[in-house]
Amino acid sequence: MCIILDANLFGAFDDPHNEDMKPVHQWLSKQHGKIVYSNTLKIREEWSKGGSRLLERLRQDGSLKLVSNAEVDEVESRLAQRVESDDAHIVALAVVAGVKVLVSNDRALHQDFKNIVRGKVYQRKSHVRLLRRDTCP
Repeated sequence: MCIILDANLFGAFDDPHNEDMKPVHQWLSKQHGKIVYSNTLKIREEWSKGGSRLLERLRQDGSLKLVSNAEVDEVESRLAQRVESDDAHIVALAVVAGVKVLVSNDRALHQDFKNIVRGKVYQRKSHVRLLRRDTCP
């Protein structure tokens, strides 16, 4: 299974002492999970603001799955009118990659993710049940 990591949790994810993110790290290392990423302009901008070191580390340890930016851009343009949040690019990434789990604290994005993607949102360690065996190709 793959997940999407929203920019609003880069700091928490990168903090080795954050109890809510420990299950995500364990899932990545022990169950071969992956974080989905696309090199679209909006996604690249978000990662460059607070996650460039994190992105490189995920690349190096094999925990990153790259998705076609052309496909994400195309789906994003179709979804732009349907989303309530300012995160059509995240919803588009989920649609293209078939991702059903989002790691985020953004309430508006949560609604879009649940309504359009029909996915679930991980916020704290009590949500560990959402992190299942890897099915990313």
